[in-house]
Amino acid sequence: MQTYLRLYSRYITKLELFFKQIIIINILFISNVYPLSNTNDQNLLNLTTRTSNSDSLIMQKAFEAEILVKNQEYDEAAKIFQDISMRTDDPEIAKRATQIAGYAGNYEMMLKSSERWLEITNDKITVRHIRISIFAALNKIDLAIKETLEAIKISKDKDRFALAYDTIKVFDDKIVNKVFEKVYAKYKDDYLANFYYVQILLNNKEYEKSIKLINSIDKFKEFSKKESRWGIFLAEAYYATEKKEIAIKVLKDYLEYSPKDLYLNQYYVRLQTLQENYSEAIDHYRFMSANKLISFSDIDTAKKMAILNIKAKKFEDAKIFIESIKKDDIHSFNYLTGLLQIENDKKKSALSFFKKINNEDQNYFNAVKEIVKIKIDDEQYFSLKKFFKKQYKKLENKPDLEARLILIETEAFFNAKKFIYSMERINYGLKKYKDNGSFLYTRALVAEQIDRLDILEDDLKKLISLEPKNAQALNALGYTWANNNIKLKQANKYIDLALEIEPNDAAILDSKGWVLFKLGKYRQSEKYLIRALRLNKDTEIVSHVIQLYIKQNKIEKAKKLYLKHIKLYPKDEKLIELKKKLNEI
Repeated sequence: MQTYLRLYSRYITKLELFFKQIIIINILFISNVYPLSNTNDQNLLNLTTRTSNSDSLIMQKAFEAEILVKNQEYDEAAKIFQDISMRTDDPEIAKRATQIAGYAGNYEMMLKSSERWLEITNDKITVRHIRISIFAALNKIDLAIKETLEAIKISKDKDRFALAYDTIKVFDDKIVNKVFEKVYAKYKDDYLANFYYVQILLNNKEYEKSIKLINSIDKFKEFSKKESRWGIFLAEAYYATEKKEIAIKVLKDYLEYSPKDLYLNQYYVRLQTLQENYSEAIDHYRFMSANKLISFSDIDTAKKMAILNIKAKKFEDAKIFIESIKKDDIHSFNYLTGLLQIENDKKKSALSFFKKINNEDQNYFNAVKEIVKIKIDDEQYFSLKKFFKKQYKKLENKPDLEARLILIETEAFFNAKKFIYSMERINYGLKKYKDNGSFLYTRALVAEQIDRLDILEDDLKKLISLEPKNAQALNALGYTWANNNIKLKQANKYIDLALEIEPNDAAILDSKGWVLFKLGKYRQSEKYLIRALRLNKDTEIVSHVIQLYIKQNKIEKAKKLYLKHIKLYPKDEKLIELKKKLNEI
């Protein structure tokens, strides 16, 4: 179940309405766009001055509303501003009415005020972009699409697609995708429309579609391989579909045209590092330094070089970089020295360096994880428990840090197959931090290992009630039922809900294929399992495809897939189990 219930894996919640409100008000209404966005006395003076020739009642009401704003009585202030915006042709009043309605969290009123603002202002584009965000926040997708198309249509700015993209990108990826699908359909012959649409496809994990679009982009006269972002987009899509060598080849190709592009070079190093080509990554960093794209005197660069040299077993070079940061970043020095000591098989020394790191430092939790690895490898379980107890004492009155530490401790004993103690720790966490989503998700994982599917179901259902859009929780519950061959219709329903939220997630696609397999719908199952396998070569997905091939009597395909992956993962338990099945055929 490693693909589906990993601790903290992909455990992300989307922006809630409160955060959307903050985004709309504090990003779209920034001071250079909206001169009355700050409610200080100077702005009251500006308002008074600007309305000095207007009806005195309007001026008085506006002043009253600003006093209410200063007292954070936004609802009443919004009503007053909306009322007076209908009595004057001053667009600044309508703009202010829209903003204060946003502060009040009243999107319907915000929309109504923006209608008045749109009616009387000359700056239609700004208003339309704000209305796009309001419609998106209200989940009125068709109206958001209509407003976006209108904003693009009337804009003479060459960056009109960028403006639309920046307006909408803070919302849920599905909303962004729906809006830009329509934009792209209308403007697919525009180079920049393609540029921004590709980014949205990548965000939605539509990698195959991205690859097809990027590989046809050279039909535009504006296209040039000197535009390095195309190279990064294409490499990202290939890498995500497990075509890793092609991804690196793409980057090398684009580097021929833009050898000194910082981001292109950084992405190249990143992929080489992910591929564990550490020597190549080091050599390329040296190339970047020689061309003054980076400096080894920079602390972050020195830390990266230290880690790469440790991974490449170039310990003397690693030591030089580690020493270079000692004066300015003692905690990173201690952490990296600890890593180096592990490689030199000096575990005791490594522990002493890791333990010096302050719990407020960014290296703290990574250091804790390294301590865990050492003690688990040596089966020092009692010592590890004592270590965690000491850490909790140091973290009193630091709930955020304590919560993270509880999850790390739970995971540590879970990975060591000490499931009962792991359950004790996560129970402690939930008792102290009731209804914590990460804790509920984690306890579900632990519960499965001790055959407590009742706890797993209760926790995941509770998490889903708290976060109905949590695709990972929906998928985990559906997959667990399917994997245990129970409640298959319900399992299918939950997995479908997860797919609606994350339609291109490999784990969820695999779950869908697996539940269809359990239902005996092998042809439909194959469609989903193959899609999942293209996105992720996780051995659990591989094992599901092999089992499907066996059921379909595609024995040669099953054996070929098995032999390919057993070479890569010779100790994988799932693949070893399948060997028995294949040998019996």
